[in-house]
Amino acid sequence: MDRFPRSDSIVQPRAGLQTYMAQVYGWMTVGLLLTAFVAWYAANSAAVMELLFTNRVFLIGLIIAQLALVIVLSAMIQKLSAGVTTMLFMLYSALTGLTLSSIFIVYTAASIASTFVVTAGMFGAMSLYGYTTKRDLSGFGNMLFMALIRHCAGIAGQLLVEKRSIDVGSYLHRRDCLCRIDGV
Repeated sequence: MDRFPRSDSIVQPRAGLQTYMAQVYGWMTVGLLLTAFVAWYAANSAAVMELLFTNRVFLIGLIIAQLALVIVLSAMIQKLSAGVTTMLFMLYSALTGLTLSSIFIVYTAASIASTFVVTAGMFGAMSLYGYTTKRDLSGFGNMLFMALIRHCAGIAGQLLVEKRSIDVGSYLHRRDCLCRIDGV
C-alpha cells in the first residue's frame, strides 16, 4: 500500500482556477483596451465631440444603453451563448469608451493616468484578496449595483439640472454609506 499517493487531484483545481483567472484578466484587458481606443478615437473626432457636447439626449441615451447592457448581462449571463455574451461585453466596452471620451478634453493626461492606476490597483487588490482568502466577493454585488444606479441617476440629474450642489450631496451620501458599512 502506497502511503504517499501521487495523485494530481489536489493540483488540478488550482490549475483550473489559474486558467479561469487568466481568462478573466484577459477579457478585462481586451475590454479596457477597447474602451481606451474608442475613447481616444472619439476624443480626436470633432464630429463625435460635438455630438456628445451639444446633444444631451444622445449622451443620456448612451448612459441608459450602458445601464441596460449591465442589467441584461447580469440577469442573463447564464442563459446567453458565449458569442452573444462576448458581443454584449464588447458593445458595453465601446459604449463606455464613447461615454468617457470627453475626459481627454476635460482632464489632463496625468490625471487620467493616475485614475487608471488607482482603478487597476483596486481591481488587482480585490482579486488578490478573493484569491488568497478564498472568500466569495459576490456579496459586494448588491451594494455596488445600487451604488451604480445611484451614480447614474446622479449623473443624469446633474446633466439635466446643471447644479454643482449635486456633487456635495453625492459626496455626503457616499460618506454616509461608507460610515454605515464600517460601523462608524
